[in-house]
This record gives sequence, C-alpha cells and structure tokens, in this order.
Amino acid sequence: MTNRKFNLRLVQAISYENDHQWNYPFNLYPFHTLYLVEDADGFVKTAEGITALRPGEACLIPAFTLFSCWCESKIKKIYVEFFLDLPSGQHVIFEPGKVQARPLALEQLKILKSLSPAKSLQDNLRFEGELLCVLSQFVTEAQVKPSKEFARLHPLLTEIHLKLGCDLQLGELARNHGFSPSSLSHTFKRAFSCTPKQYVQQLLANVIKHELLHTDKSISQLADEYRFCDAYYLSNFFKRLMGISPRHYRQRSDRFAETGTRILP
Repeated sequence: MTNRKFNLRLVQAISYENDHQWNYPFNLYPFHTLYLVEDADGFVKTAEGITALRPGEACLIPAFTLFSCWCESKIKKIYVEFFLDLPSGQHVIFEPGKVQARPLALEQLKILKSLSPAKSLQDNLRFEGELLCVLSQFVTEAQVKPSKEFARLHPLLTEIHLKLGCDLQLGELARNHGFSPSSLSHTFKRAFSCTPKQYVQQLLANVIKHELLHTDKSISQLADEYRFCDAYYLSNFFKRLMGISPRHYRQRSDRFAETGTRILP
C-alpha cells in the first residue's frame, strides 16, 4: 500500500448558466479554478493569451492568475474552486497565467451533474473521484518542480494570501523573502504584468467579491476581517477596483440564485 501523494481541498463547486451578462474583466484568486464546460461561446484571457471555452472541455485557471472571462451569448458549466497539495503541504503547481484546456468525457460531465455531494457522503466521494480523473489530465511531474522564478515567488504569494488585508505590509514581507523593492517589482511585472501593489489590491478586491457572492457576511464584518477602518473605507476601495459598490454588487448577484446551483458549499 502506498501513501497518499496529494490532498484535494474543495472550496466549492457550482452548476452555472448565464448569457452575455457573464462578463468579469478582473479576476484573481488564491485557489485553482476549473471550468467543466457543457455549452459556451466564451473566453478566458490572461497576459499569456486568450483561451476559448469550448463545449466538452475542461479549462483550468491556476491560482494567482490575473484573468478576465466573458461570453458572447451563453455559458453553461460546472465550475470548481480547489486547492491541491502534496503531503509536505506544498501546492501542486500550475503556473500562473498558463490556462490549459483538455477534452472532457461526456459521461464524466453527466455523472458530476447528477451528484449531490453536499447532501450525501457517497455522492461526495464519487464527485471527488470523478474530479480527480479530470485533474489527472493536467498534472505532470513538472508541476511539483516549478520554474525557478515562480518557485521563488510562491512562498511570498502564499503568505500574502494568509495575511491578506488592507494593512498588509508588502515591503516587510518582501524583505522576509529575500526581495528588495526593485527586484520584487521586476519579478511581479515579468510574472503578472502588474506591480506588487496592484496585484495585492486586485487579489483583496476579488477575495471580498467572492465573500459577497458566497457568504452572508455584512460589509462591516468584512471590513473587520480584512482590517479596513470601517465599512465606508471598504466600500470605497471595492468601488475603485471593481467599478461598483459592494452593496450593489451583492444585489446584482442575487440573480445568481436563478442561474446557479451550489453543489458544494
């Protein structure tokens, strides 16, 4: 018997359908995202290029990837947010910005759609099993040996996620990981086409967006959790980055109840 070589941690899985209103220009998350596409005429764009979302394909967007996504008229998919770790605690590495697409067996999609893992342990195990079969198409031994540049950045990115808040001392974190301000700026621009400050702000705005969409936390609670002075400052920050206030974003996203079904919480 061999020891388990990975740990799959699911954030959530959603069965989702929408029209041209599915249009999100700035996205950045600390977990991996997988689109299991049933029907779509959509796209995912990163600094590396544009990837078409094709029916019958699985599209993997690595953690810490700054991307935009949209469709011309339709999107129908299951999307899964997850972490994949090694026993050492190190993440299985999918290089940020390198979106990948692989063929998806029609039977796999049917099985995943038929399961209710939030309600049944049996369905939960079957869902994870089918999902691992899909993910196995993306994983190679190279993933556990990241590029030299990203290997150096990854511990810093992980700590940014753990300490994420409006008072994050990026300069102090950089020094703790052996970066000078100039070397960190150059490294971020090569890796993500933005400055470290822009990256952290975009990550924080998107994590708050995720909270607004998938939790019932009040704006004041989120302000406390992410160390803003108060709800007013959080609202100003969010509107500056997202072009809409958090209250209006949550109200607009109420439509999600009609277009999406949560599979896993």
